[in-house]
Amino acid sequence: MKARPARPTTADLFAAPTHAAPADTGAVRSVEALPPQAPVQPRAKQLWYAVVFADLAALEASAQRERLCLSAQSFTPWVSIELPNALLLEIQGSVHLFGSLQALHAAIDAAWTRCALPAHSAIAPTTLAALWCARAGRQVRIDEPRLLPGNLAELPIGCTGWGGEWLQTLHAMGVTRLGEVLRLPRDGLARRLSPAAVRDLDMALARQSAPRRAFVPRERFRERLDFETEVESVVYLQKALEPVVERCACFLRRRQAGVQSLELRLRHRVIAMTSIRVGLAGITSDRCRLRDVLHERLTRLELPAAVRGMGLHSGMLLPLPADSLDAFAGLRGDGRAGNRAPQLVERLRARLGAGAVYGIIPVPEHRPECAWQRVHELPGRSADPQVGDMPRPIWLLEAPLLLAADALTLSGQGLILAPGPERIESGWWDGRDVARDYYRARNPLGAHWWVFQERHTRCWYLHGVFA
Repeated sequence: MKARPARPTTADLFAAPTHAAPADTGAVRSVEALPPQAPVQPRAKQLWYAVVFADLAALEASAQRERLCLSAQSFTPWVSIELPNALLLEIQGSVHLFGSLQALHAAIDAAWTRCALPAHSAIAPTTLAALWCARAGRQVRIDEPRLLPGNLAELPIGCTGWGGEWLQTLHAMGVTRLGEVLRLPRDGLARRLSPAAVRDLDMALARQSAPRRAFVPRERFRERLDFETEVESVVYLQKALEPVVERCACFLRRRQAGVQSLELRLRHRVIAMTSIRVGLAGITSDRCRLRDVLHERLTRLELPAAVRGMGLHSGMLLPLPADSLDAFAGLRGDGRAGNRAPQLVERLRARLGAGAVYGIIPVPEHRPECAWQRVHELPGRSADPQVGDMPRPIWLLEAPLLLAADALTLSGQGLILAPGPERIESGWWDGRDVARDYYRARNPLGAHWWVFQERHTRCWYLHGVFA
């Protein structure tokens, strides 16, 4: 009988996919755990520049990371961070601007030289191919996807950044180069390592898209103003600050954003810079609010020396609350347009200090003195707190005030008790346990008090006053 040659069970892992042939009864068929990738739809050509810094902690500090990304954005608007020490730049649209790919490559490399950061770079049509070549120290410029397999074949497998367990498995198989990995059967590689390894190779060879997150700089308003002569008057500083605040408000309005903090820096000739930080009660882009809070702080300031110049720095830009964008603000008659509480709080904080004006929020605790805490933000407007049918006052005394040693003495003071009581027994776990019966009482002058009787001593105390 004539011998029939068996079909090979292994082939190039990333060969172009072909349509399956009809089944042959006598042929040896291979079963793949992962089917070959479907043909990728044509997409716009991309070209990626990857740089790997020699310092492994080059991008750990946020300030350094932002500085390097901003430098990279002078060559292309699309920059991506690959922690801990690499950047990826999409440069296809910048090649024509710089004349040639070689000139663009040299210009970007020169930027890292000026920053005194040793680095390796490479250019390839895919992110992973460029990154792997840069990690391997090969300064190549690959501009066509068909050239990727040949250029990646000689790279060591360590440049992939795969985990140590995967690399140990490959080394145990005698695989040390990417070309050897590409010749392994697809199903076996997925079974021995992970489908993620196969996906990485697909991305490196442009057979699968590799979406990445772009770096977006944190926008802040910064403006510096130098004076022709030294200034010793706070009033002059306030006048000079007004156009700067106007430009800050325009900057925020164009971005439909607001800020909750500002920093004013005053520069002197001899002594160190004076920094004035102000906080706002809410997120705003309103020019009047920004100006007023800065003027209030300057009014209280005693200049330590003459001022040569100043700078205004905003905090992080934040989205404006929905009610700040109301087109009919000031036209309604429902009382919502006249809310001046944030401006009042900002003025008081500027005059009295940030810690002198605060908000109060409830805490899930039965003991009244422990049932609230101070916060910097302004809480929403609410009525007196209430537990069940028993109201509680907002105004509590720092410490309960002794009223009477017994009920007879209390009644002699003319207090009229409302039905009750509200019994509170709590706090045994922290050594500050209480056992009290609370009542709402009215004194002869018509004031409403919150009083309680201590159940162990039977003494009566005043603890709060209702508004």
